[in-house]
Amino acid sequence: MNASVFDSVLLRDALGVSELMTSRYAYDANGNVEYIGLAKPGTSEDAPGWLIRKIAYDAQQRPASIKFPDGRANIGQVWDARAGYTYL
Repeated sequence: MNASVFDSVLLRDALGVSELMTSRYAYDANGNVEYIGLAKPGTSEDAPGWLIRKIAYDAQQRPASIKFPDGRANIGQVWDARAGYTYL
C-alpha cells in the first residue's frame, strides 16, 4: 500500500467516512433535519452520486426511523430529486 492510500485509510478511520464527504441537509416544517445527503466532494446536487437518508419523527419530534430510497443504502441518488423517492 503506498503512503497516500495508507494516509487516506488512516484519515478515514480517524474521522469517519462522513467527514470526508460533502454533506447536505434539508429540514421539515418543524425545523427537524428530514433528509441527509452524502456524496464525494465535487458531486453536483443535480447529479447521481448521493447517499440519501430520510429521518421520520414521532409525535414528540424525536427521531423514530431512518429510511433509504427504495430501502437501499446505495450511493447513486440525485440530491435535488430526494422528495420524489420512495423511502423504505
